[in-house]
Amino acid sequence: MTAAVSRALLSLASRSLGSDRRTWAMAMEAEFEEAVEDGKPMMFAIGCLIAAWREIGKHSEGRLIVASYALALGLLIPMAVLQFQQAVGFLPLVESSPVGIPGAGAEPNPYLIWSQNSAIPILLITWILLGMAHLCLAWMLVDGDWPRIVKCGTLIGAAMITLALFMGVLMLDLSPLRAQFAELAIELAAVISISRWHIRVYADASREMPAR
Repeated sequence: MTAAVSRALLSLASRSLGSDRRTWAMAMEAEFEEAVEDGKPMMFAIGCLIAAWREIGKHSEGRLIVASYALALGLLIPMAVLQFQQAVGFLPLVESSPVGIPGAGAEPNPYLIWSQNSAIPILLITWILLGMAHLCLAWMLVDGDWPRIVKCGTLIGAAMITLALFMGVLMLDLSPLRAQFAELAIELAAVISISRWHIRVYADASREMPAR
């Protein structure tokens, strides 16, 4: 377990150095094997991570990495938590008596009680899947896997629209979705900004490689 965590920290340190410090990253990885043999992989990995983070703001790739982590930790993961909270809010309804779900008004609609209660498991699964999708999106963002980011973002947007239409047909209260759609728009704008920044940074890096 310690070795796996140490390797993860070393990988994070290597990514934080950027492509122009690849030689330094390779040297750290070579020395890490010696630290494993000495039984001190964790201390070495932490030292490498601290050294890398001291340099992270001095190059464009490092600033991009910081922005990606900030977006993942500051927006995507909280959005996932919000989706899971919505799912937890539906759990008591799954086990309760069939009295209906409150709709846009104060009371459940008596003509839609059966349909609404039948839809509770679907709504529960959808909220859970949205939460998991946001966690996956956060991981893909820090990993820089842009083809999968596009697919995951498209899936999240489609799921949110489907959820809103489904709840609208069942005449359920849509107020919890309003703030989430606003946050989703902010999330989309932030991811697009990061993607443009990513393209610009690595385009500049590729132009500099032949010059070296």
